[in-house]
Amino acid sequence: MNTKEKQQDKSKVTIESEIISDDPNSGSLSSPGPLRGTSQLILETRKGQMIFEGRRPDPDKKKAAIIGLKTFASYLRIVWDAAGNNDPYADWWLLKVEREIESKELWIKNKYKEYKKILGQLDNLSHEIAHSISPIKRELKFSIPYSYRGAMLLTKHDELVIIIMTANHVGLVESQRAHYDIEHSAKAARTAFQAVTGYRFTGVTRDDVYANNQIAEKALELMGPCPIKILDDEVVPKFESGKSMIMRKLRQKKKITNKPNTAT
Repeated sequence: MNTKEKQQDKSKVTIESEIISDDPNSGSLSSPGPLRGTSQLILETRKGQMIFEGRRPDPDKKKAAIIGLKTFASYLRIVWDAAGNNDPYADWWLLKVEREIESKELWIKNKYKEYKKILGQLDNLSHEIAHSISPIKRELKFSIPYSYRGAMLLTKHDELVIIIMTANHVGLVESQRAHYDIEHSAKAARTAFQAVTGYRFTGVTRDDVYANNQIAEKALELMGPCPIKILDDEVVPKFESGKSMIMRKLRQKKKITNKPNTAT
């Protein structure tokens, strides 16, 4: 397999199975086997299901693709692996995803509190939040924490849709307002998932960026200048692979070793 084929293979969009291991040599006769775990996602609304699945582009109807949770997790796999190979742009994109998810979670959380207050405004009339009689259950086998953070965001969106529809059903919120808030919540979730798509795999490393070579120029052309604080590890993602952590420690050690002696 030549270099180009290897890069194409590395860029394939696939959903990886969850394999958690604290030892790269786990599975040998003298060590415990790799840890495996699954998680279950429960969705109660069609709106939530649509964001989970996403939508393929339809040129005939002039409809663009909508990235869903499954595709979001697939793209993240590429970024996550690149971050472990010292790609500063990958770290930058993980931070973008992280910040988008956090900001959208906050908006949905505040909106949910608003509707909870609306439902409880009457002393002598209470309303139970509706629930699906047959919710959809999906097993998740992701290998990246940010994929699960995306799943958490999706569940919060689903819960918000439920409480909005309940408030509308019992006559506490007008239909137009309910529709607007549901669509705004869906847009928030889609925007967070969309944050990962701007990354382009180039095989660039920090050494390339500092050397300003052809690979760095290609990355610059595709993704713009990488922030210096990310290049210098002053700002790092909250979640990172073991390989990324090892690479960062090696970079820090190298900086200390190359630090000029300023003692007098």
